[in-house]
Amino acid sequence: MGTGSIRLDFATVGGTKLQDQIHLDVVARDGTTHYESSVQVNGTIQIGGIDASPVKDYQVTVWPMRYRPSSFFVRVQDGKVARQPVTLPVNPDKVSAIDAPVYAKLPAQLKAILETSSIDTQPTQQGEALYTALDAQRQACLLNIAIKASATILGDGTSCFSHMGGLLKLRRDRFFVRTTAALFEETQNASRLFHEVSEALHHPPDGYQPAKSFKTFDKYGNLQLSFFRQGETGDHYLVDVDIDEAQYLEHAFEVIRNAVLDHTTNPYDVHEVLVGEQKLNPGYDFVFPQAAQITVSAKA
Repeated sequence: MGTGSIRLDFATVGGTKLQDQIHLDVVARDGTTHYESSVQVNGTIQIGGIDASPVKDYQVTVWPMRYRPSSFFVRVQDGKVARQPVTLPVNPDKVSAIDAPVYAKLPAQLKAILETSSIDTQPTQQGEALYTALDAQRQACLLNIAIKASATILGDGTSCFSHMGGLLKLRRDRFFVRTTAALFEETQNASRLFHEVSEALHHPPDGYQPAKSFKTFDKYGNLQLSFFRQGETGDHYLVDVDIDEAQYLEHAFEVIRNAVLDHTTNPYDVHEVLVGEQKLNPGYDFVFPQAAQITVSAKA
């Protein structure tokens, strides 16, 4: 019987070596052969002694502890090593915190926004006090939108983010912020950057009426701006800002479909879209809980 090997080069979305405990299933497409193992991964592993006979296709499924599971096919040939890069996005449920920049290191525009904010959940806090009081997911959302909106340059040479004022609401998937007619008009006129979309899912705050909603043409990780206006004239606008991660994880990383069904937008998924698809770094890293050691003994 001819045999070959499979080499798996594991990486995070950011390109660093992936370190995790992973369960592997390697199943021949014709169902005749099945291998499985659990292994501690530090970047690369190689699985030898795989039946090739002389060429055989295998479905490889990896189940990490901290990252999304993935499944893909590898062709194994007798006497050869089949090399497969495997990039895995984080599993948001396994993240315990984020390592975010301290307030002093934030961009000036983001600090200016925080210093003029009055969000519904913490109306008396602004600036550094507000930033440090945010839970990890809201901090992540804020940093995600800050980098994406800063990188979205309008026709007048300014960024979307530079037109944003104080926050009124901040959730894990979006924020409401004060703005002016200038952002609305520049967005509406940027036909090569934005297209108009339905505003049906975006409800106006009290005292405001819907204006229009726009989304960037990005294949994944679209920036959406939904505007609300106070009255028929004047410069009083609010904008609801969010980033759509769509089906990026499934398409880009062959993430198992059931692992990403039935969830609302998670800022940690958005982080992976921005880093992996758009090469934008929101400036924070993921922190995982430390695994505790347990002792297992057979029952007498």
